[in-house]
Amino acid sequence: MIGIGEGAAISAAFVWAFSTLLYKRFSHHLSPFELNVSKGVIASALMVLCLLLVQDTGYPAQLSSWAWLIASGVLGIAIGDSAYFAALRNIGPARTLVVESLAPAIAGMLNMLILGVYLGPVAWLGILVTTFGVMLAIKPGKAQPIPNPKHYFLGIAFALSAATCQAAGMVLSKGALNNESIGSLWAALIRLASGTFFVACLVACLKSHSLNKALTLRQLSGKRWLFVAVFFGTFIGLWLQLISVNHTDPAIAQTIFATAPLMVMTLSLIRKEAVTRAMLCGGAIALFGVFLLLQG
Repeated sequence: MIGIGEGAAISAAFVWAFSTLLYKRFSHHLSPFELNVSKGVIASALMVLCLLLVQDTGYPAQLSSWAWLIASGVLGIAIGDSAYFAALRNIGPARTLVVESLAPAIAGMLNMLILGVYLGPVAWLGILVTTFGVMLAIKPGKAQPIPNPKHYFLGIAFALSAATCQAAGMVLSKGALNNESIGSLWAALIRLASGTFFVACLVACLKSHSLNKALTLRQLSGKRWLFVAVFFGTFIGLWLQLISVNHTDPAIAQTIFATAPLMVMTLSLIRKEAVTRAMLCGGAIALFGVFLLLQG
């Protein structure tokens, strides 16, 4: 039976898959850091507005909970999302999200190290199957040689970094939610605001990036689609992720998030974009591994 946590995770996977295709459009006009700042500022403003409207007072009372959430934001959003946008630029949305199917396995291992939660043998079998599926999906085929090997392998490295940091962010969020009762929207806002602030400081210090460009979005065409991506993928998606983690184990939540690649592949097929047989087979195997991990 699907509970609140699992239902929220499925919804988060869907909106994340949809917004990924939109974020891909802007990954060549804004640097990964600039795009991270833009979506973070917009989504944070939406969250603050929502909190004011519903008068939610479920903010953390303990300093340790703030520390868990801030660390989660820096790792999962500042570093993880920036790596994710860099991967989109180099290898596209389908392969990026397939590589991120490794996140459940990473979350399971971090669960043991950080929270002391152990997985069963069926879950570890799911980890192995998922890993095999991901490796199959990202392996370049002879029929489709890599146009730029440097960008390809750099993109894979960014995607792996994104999966690791985002999984770590989920586990750290669970640590805060285990600490005390916190509103899911408050937890999402603290994570997002802290991660965005960290990236904004980096952008301000790097001469090759423009904080003004990230905040004003000047000379950026199709801004409305960026707002759509931020509304669904970051504002709604991040909120749903925290609801999911609040009601279920982070490894299970991250496992369900891993279904996003198949959703992206389906949308890519509809849009007549290049999706190889290896990517489809690897994605299906990874999804089966996800199922095993969920059962374990």
